[in-house]
Amino acid sequence: MNDPTRAEVAVVPAHLLKMLHKVDSPTVANAIETLDLRDRCSGFIGGRIGCRFPDLGPMVGQALTVTMTSQPGDVPDRDGYWQMWEALEKLPSPSVLVIADASGAPHRCAFAGEIMATLAKRLGAVGMVTDGGLRDLNEVHALRFHYFMPFPVVSHGNFEIIDVGSPVTIDGEQVRTGDLLHGDANGIVIIPPEAFDDLEDGIQTIQIKESMTLEYIRSSVFTLEDFKHKSGY
Repeated sequence: MNDPTRAEVAVVPAHLLKMLHKVDSPTVANAIETLDLRDRCSGFIGGRIGCRFPDLGPMVGQALTVTMTSQPGDVPDRDGYWQMWEALEKLPSPSVLVIADASGAPHRCAFAGEIMATLAKRLGAVGMVTDGGLRDLNEVHALRFHYFMPFPVVSHGNFEIIDVGSPVTIDGEQVRTGDLLHGDANGIVIIPPEAFDDLEDGIQTIQIKESMTLEYIRSSVFTLEDFKHKSGY
């Protein structure tokens, strides 16, 4: 297993974290797009990973990547389990556990539930993201702890943590330990460190532009021909 504490983890400015809790994920995605830092088809987790508790608002935190599996047979040791918690404790807060399934049957195992969510929160995490299952939905919602996942699963199966800290791919997008994630009811966008300095201004620009666009579309002077020229498309 990798030692994620050796990875280069960018320091996220406190003012940026505060601002990101006040904005939705599509606006963040649009603002990053204007900075021309990556292809438009990358930088976000695919739509199979749904927000289970949209009423909690945005989830903002740096990723700790973990790979888990579940296979029939003897109960595995818990070495990886404790390595995960030790790594999470060392990661800057707020953090997010990003769990990739390696079992090939993610619908047959819940990788976490109330106890693991409670411990994760105690160690600075604000949510979990996985392409596998999670459980204890009511209890975890009461913790105000975010779940992003494709489905709930009732049993923990025979899960084992086989890697901590290596990059993982979640519904078509690679996530690395230290990546800054922003997620809400619309999905999850990854904020690159190169965007930190300009993101706040970019978000404000997007918000102003979208407000003016909507105001014009709703106005009595709207015409499609005029809007065609105003839009710049």
